[in-house]
Amino acid sequence: MPSDGRPQRANRPGEPPGSPRRRRQRGDKPRGSVGPPRRRGAILLVVIVLLAIVSALSFSMIKVGLVRRQAIRSEQWGVQAGWLAESALERAAWRLAADPDYAGETWKLSPEELGRDDSAVVTIEVEGVPGQPGRRAVRVKADYPDALRHRTRRSKQQIIELPGGGIKP
Repeated sequence: MPSDGRPQRANRPGEPPGSPRRRRQRGDKPRGSVGPPRRRGAILLVVIVLLAIVSALSFSMIKVGLVRRQAIRSEQWGVQAGWLAESALERAAWRLAADPDYAGETWKLSPEELGRDDSAVVTIEVEGVPGQPGRRAVRVKADYPDALRHRTRRSKQQIIELPGGGIKP
């Protein structure tokens, strides 16, 4: 037992008996560790920063992709609404040829009729042209899809000549 009253520690294998135990100094690496402690912290910081940069880039690329997808979808909806408006003008001309008193209609198309995922609504309005009894002003509005949030509307108008000048036999 040492003179200060503390019990003597057991010697490690390979240590001479009674050798003083060395205290750990600042900068010493703990047993089983790799590299100096400051370097490990710096590497961890670099890895975290790189992960943050990669995450931010990934997020922005995903966001750009979603915005482009929505723009393409809106363009497709606009083209479809334009075709529906053209079809509505042809439908009105055909209906006016059969019945000069045709005043218009609301034409609802199901997804099955369109061969698409969404339905559509087309409104046809027919009015007489003042001072020209043989002509009708036709206005159409095509909404595709028929959903308030994502609706695309195309409107067209045309003057249609009635067969026989609009005179009933």
